[in-house]
Amino acid sequence: MSGAVEEVLREDIRSGLRGLGLSSSAASALVALMSRSSASATAICNEAGISDSKVYYALEELRSKGMITVQYGTPNLYRALSPREALANLKRQLAEEYAEKARRADELARKLEAIRVKAGGSGEVELAYIIKGERNVLGRMNELIANATREVVALISGGAVLEKILRSLHDADRRGVKIYLAAPKTLLPKINVKDLGEVRRLLCECCMLAVDQSVLLVVSNWNSSDMHAMMTQDRSLIALAARNFSNPNCCA
Repeated sequence: MSGAVEEVLREDIRSGLRGLGLSSSAASALVALMSRSSASATAICNEAGISDSKVYYALEELRSKGMITVQYGTPNLYRALSPREALANLKRQLAEEYAEKARRADELARKLEAIRVKAGGSGEVELAYIIKGERNVLGRMNELIANATREVVALISGGAVLEKILRSLHDADRRGVKIYLAAPKTLLPKINVKDLGEVRRLLCECCMLAVDQSVLLVVSNWNSSDMHAMMTQDRSLIALAARNFSNPNCCA
């Protein structure tokens, strides 16, 4: 491989590492270390063109991400892990960071939703609006459940609908949200509803979701590609879901 081609390859690798969150100095230091069994900080400076003031920060960054090891001495010697091991450790850390950010985003979404609902309660709110399409309806149902802070009442006749929202129901249950679920007798044995709040047998044909006594979503054509739903914040309609769950003619 010619020197020019090799340098293009090295720069492509450095660019990729920067795209994964490494600093420019850390990316350069890692590429330099990969061509050596071990090296001192001074040797890395010379190889990678990193200034003395930045090299130790770069090496500590790589060490903290599990991409290099350090043999302490005079001087310290640094060794890069194999490419697969180094990138696997980086990938694991990125996944942990993403999961933590996703958790924070979910928490912020719940707090913002509480503010929006409170503001909506004091102002003029549209009685209802329609959501069209299976993907949009199921997406909104999962969003409402994810943002629930107190309770979810779900009366679900459609097996496909229940299957698609079941994970969100379990996640809400683990957050301490009270779950009231009713589904047909034929569906309950097929789906894991163990330890999922209060579960009843649904006797009537309906598909509705009420969250925190503030939002109601009623689904039509739940077994069809023409699935659509009405979503409302009307209090009298929201109370309907709770009454149906308690009605022995609807839920046993």
